[in-house]
Amino acid sequence: MRFLRDDRGQAIQIGAVLIFGLIVVFLALYQGFVVPNQNEEIEFNHNQQLQSELTDMRSAIISMPGETTTRSVSVGLGLRYPSRAVFVNPGPVSGTLRTSGTTDEAVNLTIENATASGEIGDFWNDTAAYNTGAIEYRPGYNIFASAPRTAYEHSVLYNDFGENTTLPITDQSIVDGNRITLVTLNGTFSQSRIGDTALDFEPVSTETRRVEIFNQSSPITLKLPTRMNESEWEAVFDEEMNASGGNVKNISETALPGVEDFSLLEVTLKPGTYSLRMAKVGFGTNVEQTREAYLTDIEGDGAEIQTGETQTLTLEVRDEFNKPIGGVTVNGSAENGNFTGPDSKTVTKQTDSEGQVTVEYEARNTGNNAINFTIEAGYQPSPDGSHAAGTKENVTMTVQVNDPPESVGGGNGTSAFDVEWLDPDPNDNFETECDNKSCTLNYTEAQQLDLTLNTTAQNAPVDFAVSNSSVGTLNRSNGTTDSNGEVPVTFQPQANGTVDVYGWTGGGGDSIEITVKNYQQGNQQLGLAGKAVFVKKGGSGKVQLANSSTTTELGGNADIIGPFTTGLDSDNLGKIPYINGDNDEIRLINEGGNDELLMDGVGLPTQKSLLAVGDWDGNPTSVYFADSNRESIYRQDKGRATDNPELVLDDSNGDGVRAVLGVADITGDGDEELVFENDNDKLSYLKSENGSPTEITITGRDIGENNAPGIGRPADFNNDGEARIPVVDGNNNLVLVASDGTATEIVSGDVTKAPIAPVDWDDDGDLEIVYLDGNDLKYVDNPLGSAQVSTISTNTASDSAGVT
Repeated sequence: MRFLRDDRGQAIQIGAVLIFGLIVVFLALYQGFVVPNQNEEIEFNHNQQLQSELTDMRSAIISMPGETTTRSVSVGLGLRYPSRAVFVNPGPVSGTLRTSGTTDEAVNLTIENATASGEIGDFWNDTAAYNTGAIEYRPGYNIFASAPRTAYEHSVLYNDFGENTTLPITDQSIVDGNRITLVTLNGTFSQSRIGDTALDFEPVSTETRRVEIFNQSSPITLKLPTRMNESEWEAVFDEEMNASGGNVKNISETALPGVEDFSLLEVTLKPGTYSLRMAKVGFGTNVEQTREAYLTDIEGDGAEIQTGETQTLTLEVRDEFNKPIGGVTVNGSAENGNFTGPDSKTVTKQTDSEGQVTVEYEARNTGNNAINFTIEAGYQPSPDGSHAAGTKENVTMTVQVNDPPESVGGGNGTSAFDVEWLDPDPNDNFETECDNKSCTLNYTEAQQLDLTLNTTAQNAPVDFAVSNSSVGTLNRSNGTTDSNGEVPVTFQPQANGTVDVYGWTGGGGDSIEITVKNYQQGNQQLGLAGKAVFVKKGGSGKVQLANSSTTTELGGNADIIGPFTTGLDSDNLGKIPYINGDNDEIRLINEGGNDELLMDGVGLPTQKSLLAVGDWDGNPTSVYFADSNRESIYRQDKGRATDNPELVLDDSNGDGVRAVLGVADITGDGDEELVFENDNDKLSYLKSENGSPTEITITGRDIGENNAPGIGRPADFNNDGEARIPVVDGNNNLVLVASDGTATEIVSGDVTKAPIAPVDWDDDGDLEIVYLDGNDLKYVDNPLGSAQVSTISTNTASDSAGVT
């Protein structure tokens, strides 16, 4: 038998081996050819998606002018291949996005041969250069070797295939008819990753003004650093070219000296006027903010007024991209006139949030008067000196001042009948002598001035006017003379300064010059009457009213007192509010000692508190006080029922209320706040009755308190527009506290922890601070200056009520 030599199964084995080999060959071919092709398609599709996302990025950048918030775009820089069960993919792809040239001072966008009219032309004069650059994406594909780099520059997104071959993806938005829009990039960004990344574009200078520019002797030329070739730029500018009816005269490209990666594109425009808008967009880190670059006039230049009238002058500070800049100091000087308000030849103000500053110029002499302004640091232009008008930091505005068309020179008998003002103060009630030509009104003595115009005609129509309504107004603009040929008018002060009051008829006219001093509006007027209030030591609560020459005992039975005020009712009598703890009521005692009830409808504190007086948040002048539970603030005015005070603040769930200090603009924003001490011995203030208290933490200090808290009414001690709060700290130092908690020490030690008061004690028109040293009354003059301390009286005042 032949069993050992049987080979009938070999064909099956060989077939299996051959089939396996074919599978291996197929897999190898698939891995070697199909998988790469599929992956290349994936990479290509990713590149197309990426270009779409970069187009969104480009749209975000060119739409930044006018934006105020950061704009974000998401871009997928790399990719991961889909999973395969058998076959093998290469590793995931990462791409790189980076800035180029955006911090290189040699890579500049330049505007040449451009100028502008007026003060703007001091900055826009010939050539302006701005750093900018490009954003570039570089792929790191494994298969798609011919993938381009994609770049953004000057509003255009394009593909760069190397060897000076570029292809734009989008159009340009630099030139559109006679409108030029230039958006620069600044900052450093470089990121390589596989997944998505967020690109944040910061509005560094985007709220910009459009300015009108025009060419000088040569055409306006835009010079832009670029990596895109000249022919492609010609393609994207095609609709704006001169041959197509546009304003682009020529496109050319040259080497950019000192920079290898960039060329210099020159876009030459046809002669004419163009509307230019610029913006600066920050991207990544190392973004540089802009600052003030030039000053320009907005309103009032070239105006024509008459002597004694005022003209509003408005200026604006801008950065190099023409964005208004707030918080910049502008100094000004006036020729042949004054700035109203401070009544000064010079003025210093800061630009507001819109980058503007507004002043009122009052003309004194006829002519084409110059008013000079500057933002140059450390320079104050002289009213009569030279001024470098024509430099970008300086502005000269002119106002043509003429004589009134009709003389109002006085009753000298040369008119059809005599017209003249009578002496407004025949009884010498004012501290400065008045006559029928001039008068000084001390606002602390009288809040209005009664005038009489005298004529020799009966039943004659008379007109009245003032030269500067910001200093004072009249209660009537016309009238008719009586049987004596007279007609009255009342002058009402509005600010410190000098104003002419005119009265005239068809037969003639006259003027009188009125100077207002010591004017303070509303709550700041408290204390300028030069009167301090205290309770006599050991005097059973007797209220004392003192000035620099006399002390008067008014009476009453006071536990807690408020300041002397004339604003609680229309009789103009000075009154002092106080709390009578025995009867749980607030009373008013006037200068003559007459006492009346103001409020008895709420439980009141009997110690360690303070009363405030002020007009706040649209309410009439009121007394503000804390309740006995130290939880709430109430107010009471003369028009309310005595048992019905108005609730101002319920802080029962907060820090409570210990004492109300007063009303003043402590934040310097032009709005007054209601200031109080909470029950945690912290200063607080309210912006409005619907607001929440804002607590002030005094830096390194606390409020001292023994029998009463060491606090006082807030006031503006240096006329800078920002009130400060007088406080006695825990170490018996007198300090002035600003709204940010900064404390300025005025008197070191020996100040009793009791209420203190801002008072014009020496009658110089400025506030001093009256305080207690033990039971002695003292005051500090010029508290934010030399801070000189003097004694008023000894052993006279109760330290449980202090001084108000």
